[in-house]
Amino acid sequence: MRILLSTAFVAAMLLSCPTFAEDAIVIDSTPAQIRAAQAEQRQAIERKSGNYSHFTDDERKAIFAKQDEVSALIEGKTTVDELGPDGKIALANALESVKALVTRAEDNRLICERVKPVGSNRPQNKCISVGERRRLRDAVQRQGMNPGR
Repeated sequence: MRILLSTAFVAAMLLSCPTFAEDAIVIDSTPAQIRAAQAEQRQAIERKSGNYSHFTDDERKAIFAKQDEVSALIEGKTTVDELGPDGKIALANALESVKALVTRAEDNRLICERVKPVGSNRPQNKCISVGERRRLRDAVQRQGMNPGR
């Protein structure tokens, strides 16, 4: 029974996670589906059952805070398109944060932002993982320390 419940939670969580294309953020779930998945996951974390039994109180609080952020973003919405481009990015980032906290895979969490490339007025979505951002920042810092390279 535990295996079935865990699989159902993971499936529900993955259902609400965004997919990232070249310049598009696609969230296939409706706000109602996202709310249901987040509520089901929250109940399991509160009960400290199955895969969620190992979280500390601080980890639970962090997950709940991100879930609250997701709820606030989709409050009163019936489709994800009602959020607009910036709202979709905020929702995608919040969903990715919940996923990263639950799976304890912070380096794999994607962070998206809308940027205007040089020479263009058309904003584009740019997504990069936390780990890749850190590697890029470290590379720039190393270059600054060794400008002769």
